[in-house]
Amino acid sequence: MIPVGGGLVSAVLIVAGTPHVAWYLRLLLAVVAFLYISGQSAAYLHTSNSDQG
Repeated sequence: MIPVGGGLVSAVLIVAGTPHVAWYLRLLLAVVAFLYISGQSAAYLHTSNSDQG
């Protein structure tokens, strides 16, 4: 749940923060940010859970 939320927030912030960019580029940036941020968060949470035994 946390990785999806973080990715979604970053995607929304990119779309809101770039009103002068064409819609398709904003969509592409939002998707890339969503996948990257949520993937990094999920990987971090996965490695931290396996270290606890």
